[in-house]
Amino acid sequence: MRGLYTYMSNEKTRVALFSLLASVLITAMNIIAWLLTNSLAVLAEAMHTFLDILVTTITLIAVNVGSKPPDKEHPFGHGKAESIGGLFGSLFIIVAGILIGYESAERIITRTPFSPDVIAIIVMAIAIAIDVNRSRALRRAATKWNSRALEADSYHFLSDVAIEVSVVALMIIGLLMERFRVGLFNEWGGTTIDALVAFAIVIYFSIIGARIMRTSIDELMDRSSEELTNRVANIAKSVQGVVSVKDIRARRIGSIAHIEVTIGVSDHLGIAEAHSIADNVESAIRREVGPSIVMVHVEPELREKIERALANVGDPLIINIHELNIMRSQSGAIVSMHMVIRGGDAKLSDADKAINEVKNIIRQILPNALVWVHLEPDMKIINTDDIRRIADLVCSKYGGHVGDINVINIEGVNAIHILVYLPQNMNIVEAHNVATEIESEIAKIYSMPHHVTVSVLPDTKAL
Repeated sequence: MRGLYTYMSNEKTRVALFSLLASVLITAMNIIAWLLTNSLAVLAEAMHTFLDILVTTITLIAVNVGSKPPDKEHPFGHGKAESIGGLFGSLFIIVAGILIGYESAERIITRTPFSPDVIAIIVMAIAIAIDVNRSRALRRAATKWNSRALEADSYHFLSDVAIEVSVVALMIIGLLMERFRVGLFNEWGGTTIDALVAFAIVIYFSIIGARIMRTSIDELMDRSSEELTNRVANIAKSVQGVVSVKDIRARRIGSIAHIEVTIGVSDHLGIAEAHSIADNVESAIRREVGPSIVMVHVEPELREKIERALANVGDPLIINIHELNIMRSQSGAIVSMHMVIRGGDAKLSDADKAINEVKNIIRQILPNALVWVHLEPDMKIINTDDIRRIADLVCSKYGGHVGDINVINIEGVNAIHILVYLPQNMNIVEAHNVATEIESEIAKIYSMPHHVTVSVLPDTKAL
């Protein structure tokens, strides 16, 4: 009882279940029509609707499994269940097409006649009405839930209507000819026409089967969707604050879209502002695309361009460019940086050439930018004894002493931490001035890129 309630409470599975019941009813009616007429076209349609039972059953199971939320074992959801269901369904359709095609060829060779029947026409007309309503219900659910499986079924059953109408038209023509003179329909090639209509049905749902198979395999292989990629690009570009859109990876898994996109934002934005723009992009994509898992990566557009350009500076005098800052003012952009020059005895005239090269590179990106460069001599090897000596000279003037000193190299930058103990009665402003003086004296000997932190604590041993 609980299982039935679960099926009925989910709109996608509920529609799929009603579609399955409709397939059973239509198949029964087509079998009755075939028994009354012995028409191969009707038999082909009966076989087709019988396959619809298998396909719809698979769709029902696949949609039910695919609707489950992500869990520990399936963090990306269960959407591929719908693709697997579509793959099996397409195989059934293609196999059935081969069987009906064989039967059609045999019927043409043996010229087995069939007799149109009024009851068969009425039965198939009822089946057409059921298929029309079923297709509409599936289409509504597919649009609401963005389900590719249900959407495919809706078009599939709508096309069935056209086939059923052609079979009914064939039987009406045959019935009118038989009323004019018994046997006239078969004399005029009724059997051949019947077999050709069956062939047309076979060709149609074989094509449908191949399309479903291709779509299912594409989803299982995580093939990127060009249509979805272009759509995501347009949506992301429309969000305020997005400067550029790149590196889009988009694919569909069942009714869920999996999307990864990188957006470029203005360099002067803070983390909170950039994060807000990324959230807006995610919301816009989910709103327009439907159920989806969206990941947005944010990159400062201008900073990335400048860093990439500066990485190609060819002047051998330049060792390192760091502390890059990009600021906006009313007069334009300001780009500031620290530049480490090779060799402490390098001439300012040589350094000026390197600075001009950097300025020219930056102004190719920002034509009117102001470029401010702070020159630094080549870095020296850090000697903790020198650090302690410098710090002790400063601390001794204020009645303090130096504690632990730590030097850690992180990606080419020396992080220096100095622990200083100062008199307990010293106020915060004075302690800050001592720490700043120590950092300034160290900077005179050791050039950047270094990061110096002086921590001050009260000297409890002095009590």
